[in-house]
Amino acid sequence: MLDYHRVLLADKARTLAYRDALRRVVKPDDVVLDLGSGSGILAFFAREAGARRVFAIEQGPMADVIAFLHKDVELFHEESTKVELPERATVLVTETLGTFGLQEQILSLVIDARARLLAPGATLVPRRVTLCAVPVELPLDHEHAVGWWNKERYGVDFSRLRMFAANALVNADVPERAYLAAPAEIIDVDLTAVTDSTVSGTATFQIARDGTLHGFGGWFTATLADGIKLANREPHDTHWKQAFLPIEHPVAVTRGTEVTLALQTHDGKSWRWRGRIGDTDFDQTTMLALPPPL
Repeated sequence: MLDYHRVLLADKARTLAYRDALRRVVKPDDVVLDLGSGSGILAFFAREAGARRVFAIEQGPMADVIAFLHKDVELFHEESTKVELPERATVLVTETLGTFGLQEQILSLVIDARARLLAPGATLVPRRVTLCAVPVELPLDHEHAVGWWNKERYGVDFSRLRMFAANALVNADVPERAYLAAPAEIIDVDLTAVTDSTVSGTATFQIARDGTLHGFGGWFTATLADGIKLANREPHDTHWKQAFLPIEHPVAVTRGTEVTLALQTHDGKSWRWRGRIGDTDFDQTTMLALPPPL
């Protein structure tokens, strides 16, 4: 537990971006809610920025760390959907961001918080999360995640599991040299206004070089405040990797091939990516990541 949060705290790009955003938006009379507080560092930054009152919500065991370290923060050791605050917050800060932005259910958490825990017109940090995608050539990652299941191992034929393995969102390093086209924004969420935790978008790409398309790379850009953004596009710039959405069967592509991608997620819990690569259709979903129960 502590080692995981050590990694988060050691990520200076992430941590200092949030500190700078809170310094920019917090005013002396503000009440700040830190949702999914973890180590409590963002609650500490809010207090440091001059907030009149700071609430921290943390449902996991790190709540004990917050109580131990931050005596001037009002702690709720509970799921945020079950919390009632003594007064509504004027600023919400949350770092419930996954590799592809939405996997930690930031959509449903923020929608609920806006309805019950925030004052009208409250400031959100982040206020926007944008997902980008790009067709990629990642043979080693595809082999590791999908192709590995093709071979008989220890006398057992695992090949029937390949289809399930191909329907998973994989964390991977996605360097620019793997891009087969220019990246595109595919889902853009305004957290101050979103009302549905199911979001979707589409993008069209023109392949820029000959190669083999193994799937799609993805990352997020979070707008924390005016002029302050946090992104995980480049490997090793933050503690986050990038997302890899494999297709089951890689497709050879040539320069000029048109690729379409439709992406949908339900609150970051399930994902569907489908579209067309030249004349080849694909349709995959994390709902198929495991064989059905008997």
